[in-house]
Amino acid sequence: MAAPAPTLSIAPLPGRLERRVVGAFVRFAMFRRRHGSGWEVPADLAHHDLRFEGNTGADLAGRHFIHPAPRGIVVLAHPDRRYGQFWFVKTGWVRWLLDNGFSVLTFDFTNYGASRGGSTYLFEDVAAACRLARTFAPARPVHLVGLSIGAFSAANASPDLEFLDSLVLESPYPSFNSWYEGDGHRVGNASMALFDRAFPRTARLIQADQRIRGATAKRILIAASRSDTTTAIALTRRVAANAPADRTTVLEVDGVEHLALFEQSPSYRGAVLAALTGHALPAAMPLPPSPVS
Repeated sequence: MAAPAPTLSIAPLPGRLERRVVGAFVRFAMFRRRHGSGWEVPADLAHHDLRFEGNTGADLAGRHFIHPAPRGIVVLAHPDRRYGQFWFVKTGWVRWLLDNGFSVLTFDFTNYGASRGGSTYLFEDVAAACRLARTFAPARPVHLVGLSIGAFSAANASPDLEFLDSLVLESPYPSFNSWYEGDGHRVGNASMALFDRAFPRTARLIQADQRIRGATAKRILIAASRSDTTTAIALTRRVAANAPADRTTVLEVDGVEHLALFEQSPSYRGAVLAALTGHALPAAMPLPPSPVS
């Protein structure tokens, strides 16, 4: 029997003042607000709109897509796109998961879509969504899928989600610092070093390559493209190298750009389904075509 995953200490947690300052800094330096909610879900995708509390008191917007006889529920953590949770409707994830027997919970991170308030501790939004999903399906497996910044946030949340059946990370990266490595990013390097010294409590919580060591999910899939020009494959490999080896599968594909794995790679869709079900797909089993129009 495999030894239990180590529990990573996260105390003491950042206080209210630190959260406010960090939130202001991240919003100013790293991304602008991506609020918006004008994207309509197709009428045949029955769902319930909901709101729940996320990080630092955030009012998060979510949707629960219900399968009549679910084999589990999948929480989807979106990438850095203005669509927010609608990304998974737009690109076909929700329909594909429903067709494969899963209920789905999507949500807008703080600063995205229809969510409001809070700071920028996005991994706490992920954790809140997963705990909510567990109440919807108390006797069914709970799965978590994150893309890019959603994968980064999911990896950071992973030690605190002991009930997860599977964890899928698409194109995660180790830390915000990793974007500024090398002589060509001296200002960025200096800024992140200063950030880490000023906010050590926060810095410990947003190191995906370290936090993934404590992931407790039964199965972990980490996937990326060697052709990704946004998140370099070397960054994802650094996260994968620290994941629990006995429970982690790593998939690398070629010829696919950032965030296009689901649309363009049947091997990726097959690996995701295998992670969710715990059963490898037969080599000859055809996968459904991408539902993206």
